[in-house]
Amino acid sequence: MTDLCRRNALSLLGGGMALLAGCSESSNGNGNGTEDSSESDSIDGNLPSYASTLPTNERSEYFYGAIDVETMNTLLDDEGAEAGREPTDPLVGNPVVVALLCSFGVQQLVDSAGRNAYTENNETADGEEQFVYADGVYAFVGSYDRTGLETDLEAASYTVESEGNAYVVYTDSESDEVVGVSGGVYAYSYPNGADSEFDPVAAVERTVATAAGDREPKHEADEGFDRLLRTGENGGIACCLYTDSDEFAAETLSNDQAADDEGLQFEFGSVEGSHGVHQQLAVTGSDATANAVVTYGSEDRVDEARLKSSLGTEAETVDFVTNGSGVDIEAEYGGEFARE
Repeated sequence: MTDLCRRNALSLLGGGMALLAGCSESSNGNGNGTEDSSESDSIDGNLPSYASTLPTNERSEYFYGAIDVETMNTLLDDEGAEAGREPTDPLVGNPVVVALLCSFGVQQLVDSAGRNAYTENNETADGEEQFVYADGVYAFVGSYDRTGLETDLEAASYTVESEGNAYVVYTDSESDEVVGVSGGVYAYSYPNGADSEFDPVAAVERTVATAAGDREPKHEADEGFDRLLRTGENGGIACCLYTDSDEFAAETLSNDQAADDEGLQFEFGSVEGSHGVHQQLAVTGSDATANAVVTYGSEDRVDEARLKSSLGTEAETVDFVTNGSGVDIEAEYGGEFARE
């Protein structure tokens, strides 16, 4: 299945950028964002619709990836797509790895005992469901029948692990899957053999408790993270790497958040010296647009030359605009990135 998902994601680059057409019209600007009454006068822009699902944790570094489900389904359904050329431009490559990461998560749901519970109790309107990976947890963000989810999961022999007023966390003894449900989120995770300190039960509970309003979301606890989400574009495929330190630690940029066994992986080396990067990839018709915001601790830390040497290298046009301690990047792709 890894090879299939990799081939489908790579088809975005060769013969298949049009696979993302489902997110074309609404992907311009922050079309999937929502207004927030706590927005300060100094921060413009909307939060993405899934912002209230992103939990706080005890780590300095924070990563998430998101993709609208319509786009995700198109990728998974196109089993006849041929592999495209692997990207060397991180403005395209990083969102493609998000698609890989999320397609793996979707396949885990397909193979799980609880997949029918999710399918039968999904009440999300067409085109509004989001799929998010954050804090080691996969989460569908939309509208769900919580009572129906609980009934069906318990019928599938899932056991209640913990619960709050508006959420429940379950475990499956056969697969070690952990599932958390609320009216707005279906979240799941598994033990991580590479990280013995990762607790999937705690991680899933953080996610659903945050979505239910029982925990403070990351953007409310960290103004820098909130600003990055508001200034970034949030439609189509998005990813964000952030630290609450003055700049990323070297090991953060070299320690890939996810990688494909054939070499496709995140590349964040160009943002050395910064403390935040938010990327987005979307298409309009047969053309692709990639946007990025890179934020630094102060104006004198901004390294536009480093960014220009690595980002937008495969674009037809690319613009870099420095605004104080941040750099906005917009690149347009066509021709070889469009379906013939």
